[in-house]
This record gives sequence, structure tokens and C-alpha cells, in this order.
Amino acid sequence: MSSSFRIASLLTGALALGHGAGAQVPEPDAVRPAPDPVLDALVAEALQKNPDLLALQEAVVAARARPDQARSLRDPMLSVVYTNDGWAPSLGSQPMTTLGFVGSQDLPYPGKRGLRGELAARDADSVELQLERARLGVTAAVKRAYYGLVLSRERLALASDQELLLKQIEGTVRARYAVGQGAQPDVLRVQIEVTRVLELRSEQQAEASVRVAELNRLLDRSAASPLETKARLEARSAEDALEPLLERLLAASPERRSAELAQQRAGLEAALAQKEGKPDFQLQAGYMNRGGLDPMWLAGVGVTLPVNRKRIDGARAEAEAKQRASARQVDSVRLQLRYRTEERLAQLDATRKVAELYERGIIPQDRMAVDAALANYETGKVPFVAVLEALTTLYGDRAQHLGLLANHERIGASLEEASLEPTSSLVLATTAARPGEAGMGARSLP
Repeated sequence: MSSSFRIASLLTGALALGHGAGAQVPEPDAVRPAPDPVLDALVAEALQKNPDLLALQEAVVAARARPDQARSLRDPMLSVVYTNDGWAPSLGSQPMTTLGFVGSQDLPYPGKRGLRGELAARDADSVELQLERARLGVTAAVKRAYYGLVLSRERLALASDQELLLKQIEGTVRARYAVGQGAQPDVLRVQIEVTRVLELRSEQQAEASVRVAELNRLLDRSAASPLETKARLEARSAEDALEPLLERLLAASPERRSAELAQQRAGLEAALAQKEGKPDFQLQAGYMNRGGLDPMWLAGVGVTLPVNRKRIDGARAEAEAKQRASARQVDSVRLQLRYRTEERLAQLDATRKVAELYERGIIPQDRMAVDAALANYETGKVPFVAVLEALTTLYGDRAQHLGLLANHERIGASLEEASLEPTSSLVLATTAARPGEAGMGARSLP
């Protein structure tokens, strides 16, 4: 068997393996893959153990205890008063000498305590919405980290395949060079490519370790906890239509409900400001002991005089302005969420289409280029470096295809998060490997 034929056999076997290893893009009407039980378990554990969520849960408990406090009357006051007639103690001998016990109780105008309790309840609802936003954020963060881990491990496996193939080719090229059929630059170039793949493997191993560490942080696990999964990156079908999806996200949006809550709270503040123009009361009752003389008692009612109209009118105007602003904020949140949803759907659609282009166009063409370079090399029409360049381009495009699939999953996680924050920039085929670039051409991971 000639050396050229051995190289052809190696490359043909590797390409055949590559045909079966690539993720297949389904037809546009294909259904989504089955849910990932490992990912579902990670999300459930994060929602149960994440320290940030646990802290917010306690904050909700604390906030729920405030409405009862706001509705309660102020504590009554008990005073002890001794009044002496003359310099020497004269209790029981002088009629004006008394030992008195006086109690008082403040009574707000009817309705004020109820409104204050409702305001505190709305504040508690606001804290609960913060918890819901955090839960959505943690869920999306777990998914993004998980798909980043799967991407790193798939690219690591791809690099291992490329390294194995290059080492086999290196042995064959060395054998050809030893018998005078090959050139020394061919040996050196293969060695360079092997070294570059080793560098890429180190990068992917480090990236996988970072993603595991991120997941352990989100799940409050030990930093050394491993994470095993057999998940593979797969192409997804087209997303739902905009309007039904938008309605679902609006219903789940904490920001939308928070804006509506602020509108309700401003209405309660306006009603309370109106009540502040009404007087509050104070009840008093007392008993005065005069020793051997007849006792005395007192009863009284105090009334506040709300004469500072500027303060009352200013508070009412402030509350009414807040109510109008909150109504506008509800519209703003709806428009902002619609924009973010359209943005993410466009990114998902673009990523899916480009992934299809890679799977059905670019990668098959890369394989044809490798076959052509190999055939021309065997006949002496092109140098061996043309085979290596075609091979590294193929592996680079396969790595880029994996990145697109992972990016599709991460954008989908951001879509379900229903956040008003911008989605990170989409990395498309512009970062793919070009002929002659190192390893798999995956220096910038999407």
C-alpha cells in the first residue's frame, strides 16, 4: 500500500466519521427535541438553593409582615404625674396635691390605617415581583451556562478528533519524508497544526471548567462538584408566532406587573393624601389620687388641626402625578418588551438559518474541498499544505456550527427570561475559520 493511499484512507475515514458526528438540522416543521432531564434538574435545584433567591424569599416574608404593622393603632401612652401643693410633700393634707395616672390613645381619621396597610401590602407585592424577576434570571443563567458547557465539551471532542487525525497524518508524512517522497515543510506544517489543536484543547478545557464553576455557584454547590451530561447540541425548529408569544411573555413579565402595581400604589397614595386633610383624634382618661381626700378623674378628646394646606395639597399633587407616570410606564414596558421579543426572535431566526446553511451547504462543501485537495495532492497538482488548509477549514466550520447551535439555545433562554435588557450581540458566520487559520478557528466563542 503506497503512502498516498494510506493518507487517503485516513482522511476518508475521518470524513466519514465527521458525516455521522455532525448535528442534523431538522426540516422547518420539525418538532423540538425532547426536554433535557439534566438541565431541568439543574434549574429546579437552582430555584431551590440559589442564595440570592433564598435572600429574596426572606425579604418577601419580612415585607408581608409590614401591612399588619401599618394598620395597627399606635401604642397607648400611660403617664404618672405627681402634683404637690407647697414645698413639703402634702399628699392627703392639701386639696391640690394629687398623684395622677393618665392614659392616652391616638386615633387616626377613619380610613387612614386601612390605606397605610394597603400601601404596605403593595410594597410587599413589589418585593415578591423582585423575587419573580430573580427566579427568571437564575433560570436563564443556568441554561446559558449549561449550553456553554455543552458547547465547550463538544468542541473539545471535535478538537480531540482533529488532533488524532493530524497525528496519524504526521506519522504518514514523516514516513514519506524518510523515503524521499515528501518534503520537510509538510512535516513541519503538520506539527504546527497539532500544536495549535493542543492549544485549542487547553482553551476549551478551561472554558468548560469555568462553566462548571458558574453552574456550581448558581446552585450553591461545592466548587469541586463535577457535572455530567450526555446532552448534544441540536438544531431547533422555528419559534412561535410573535403575537401569542408576546402575550405570554407580557403575562409573565415582572416589570409589567410592577408598573401596574406602581399605578395602584400611586392611587392609594392619592387617596391617603386626601385623607390627610382630615383631623386625627386623641382620647385621654386619668385618675388622680389625693390621699385621704376625695379622688379626682379626667377625660378629654384632642383633635389635630390640618391647617397646613400647602403640605396636604402638595402630597396630593405628587401622588396624582405618580399615578399618571405609572400609567405611562405600563405602556412603556409593553413596547419595550415587544421590541426585545422581536429582537430575540430575529436573532433566533437568523441563527437557525445560518446553522442550516452550515449544515447543508458550507460543511458539505468543505468536505468536497478536502476530497478535491486530497485527489490533487495524490496526483502532485497541489502541495500537501492545501490538504491541511482544507481540513482545518472543515473543522473550523464544524466548530462554528456548534457555536451557532449553542447561541440559539442561549438566545432562547433570554427570550423566556422576558427581560427588558438587551441580548448580547449575536455571533454569526463572520467568526468562522478561514483557510490557513489555526486549529478549528474558534478563538471567539459565541
